[in-house]
Order: sequence, then C-alpha cells, then structure tokens
Amino acid sequence: MEKIKNKSFETWLYEEVGQAFGLTRLYEHEFWNQFADLKTPESYPHLSIIEELRKDLLKYADTWNEDELKFLFISPFINLVKFTSSKYKVFTQRPMSVKYENDTKTTSGKVEFMLAKGIQTPQKPFFFLQEYKQENRKSNDPLGQLLIAMVAAQVQNADNETLYGCYVSGRNWFFVMLKGKEYAVSNAYNATDKSIYQLFAILLWFKQKAEEKFA
Repeated sequence: MEKIKNKSFETWLYEEVGQAFGLTRLYEHEFWNQFADLKTPESYPHLSIIEELRKDLLKYADTWNEDELKFLFISPFINLVKFTSSKYKVFTQRPMSVKYENDTKTTSGKVEFMLAKGIQTPQKPFFFLQEYKQENRKSNDPLGQLLIAMVAAQVQNADNETLYGCYVSGRNWFFVMLKGKEYAVSNAYNATDKSIYQLFAILLWFKQKAEEKFA
C-alpha cells in the first residue's frame, strides 16, 4: 500500500482547514471592537523609530520580497514591543504537527513566530505571526497557513483557551482569533499610514495579555 505523504502547513487553504477540523468562520465579531480605541502612548520612547519604519515600508512595500519585508520591517517593528520575560518569549521556526481525518493523516510545518511559555521549549503557544507575504503575491494562502498552525497549537494546548494570530501581506496586517470551533479575521491595518500606531498598540495589548496569562 502506498504511504500517504504528510501534508505541509504551507499547502493549506483556509477553506480546507475549516473542512478538515470542523471550523466555522465568523465574518463579524465583537472582539475586534476593543481594538478601535487603542493608541500608542505619545510618551512611548520609540515613536521616531516606528515613523522611520513606516516611511521605509511606504517606499518599498510593493518591491520588497518576503525576506526583505521580514528583516527590514517586521523584525525591527516587532522587536520594539519586547515580547520577552522570565516566563515567556518569542520562538521562531519551531516544528509543529497535528493529526486529522480520524488521526489517519498528519500535517506538519515550522511556525515562523510564536509567543509561548518557556525558555528553551515552547509551551502553551498563545500568539502567532505565521506568514509574511510579498505584496500582491497570490501563490499561497496566508490565512490558511496561519490557521493550520493555530489549530495545531489548539490541539496541543488542550485547554480551550482562545488563540490569536496575525498574517502580513505587504503593508496590510490581519489579526485572527480562534475559540473552539469558530474563528474570525479582522479588517486590514495598513502599516504605511498612521494606522501603524494603532497596530503597534494592538501588539502591546497582546504583550499585556501574555503577561497576564503567563504570570
């Protein structure tokens, strides 16, 4: 009998994830309302750096490839949040897997960014930044790839806690929440305009939630 080849995280479409794991997408969700009034404090020490990053993205968003977007914008922007404490930290390129179809098949892949408890080994993943896509590139489904990683973490955590994630397409950032068998996707936050300060405030909000969760 021919051995079934494992399906990679990179190949999932969000519709496939929904069908395989019985998920329902909610196209409107009150959860996103709490982000509306979030603002980066005017006294925050790194505003000038955020502004320089915004200007760089405005200039290069449609020409950077994925690695350039990652290293020249996303990484320095995320580092300003300082997602690290004695209880949790950022883990990158960590393998995860999950079984599906009554445990007859396995899908696996490396998660690009996860915020989780632990120092050497990620435990109880909480927030994911899974896909950084070049602007206007349509070869993969970033939502599908993020969602399958979040489902893998949900199965691993086995605690029914809400998970959060984000995927990036050039200048646009989309947040995702997964609770039980339902998930929702936010509207886009454009990091080339003043929305970048609201975007940064949202990341600070997730940091605060991590501090509370892993206290």
